[in-house]
Amino acid sequence: MLARFHIYLKKSYVIKFFFVLIMALSTNNIWAQEKYSKEEKEYMLNLARQTLVWYLVYKKIPQPKPEELTENLKEKRPCFVTLIKRNYGLRGCIGMFEFDQPLYKNIISRAIAAATEDFRFPYPVSPEELDDIQIEISILTEPKRLDFSDPKDLLEKITPYKDGIILHTDYGSSTYLPQVWEQLPDKELFLSSLCQKHGAPANWWKTNYKKLKVELYQAIHFSEEGFGGKKIVGPYGAVVGKRGATILGKVSLLKDLTIKKGTYLKEGTYLEEGTIVTADSDIIERPSR
Repeated sequence: MLARFHIYLKKSYVIKFFFVLIMALSTNNIWAQEKYSKEEKEYMLNLARQTLVWYLVYKKIPQPKPEELTENLKEKRPCFVTLIKRNYGLRGCIGMFEFDQPLYKNIISRAIAAATEDFRFPYPVSPEELDDIQIEISILTEPKRLDFSDPKDLLEKITPYKDGIILHTDYGSSTYLPQVWEQLPDKELFLSSLCQKHGAPANWWKTNYKKLKVELYQAIHFSEEGFGGKKIVGPYGAVVGKRGATILGKVSLLKDLTIKKGTYLKEGTYLEEGTIVTADSDIIERPSR
């Protein structure tokens, strides 16, 4: 009897092992929030903000050194960068689905595009707006085509708050990131709004479902804690002004022992490019060299 129980126990562990293995190999588990460390996420958000400051003010683009980045950041991976303005709402959101560039380069290019190329806004983001901007980053999985038999089947196969959706109709295509479910939690309204986004009739996904193409993807989404709240020194360095400055860090993954968070610096102290200071810090940017 004991031997039989032992055999059964072994079988149950084997079954459990394979179940866990299958789950671990699924997209949802591979694409867990833990893929990127807290430090990597903070760096990506700082890099996006540095890009906005440098490009909008100086027409310069940061050039991170690949040897100073983690493999996760050098992996070819698409992303979206979203800009939210205080007391206003969406101020820009541009992304891509191609897997042909390293993630850190895509963050740079999408940050610039979100601020300057979103056709929904009549003018680009100005440097003066940056203090009221919150940055969000969404890193994407590869879109997979969804097979369905009819509108009901389509609705059943979509998972709110998890799935980002790309909708292709005769009128064009459009996408909503997974976090858009927070504004449109109803599946039918979600799809109808997605049709309207690229100019198709709201019910096109129902009436023309045989010609509809749907792709699903997931995203790791993270954002800055608030709006602005920091300054990033430009590409030519800066000098601390009369009111002083408080260090927050630097746009880097390297542990720079010469910079300690919370250090107060007096007037005249030189700040390297990419140094992050509090929003109330008094810094005088150096002119171009």
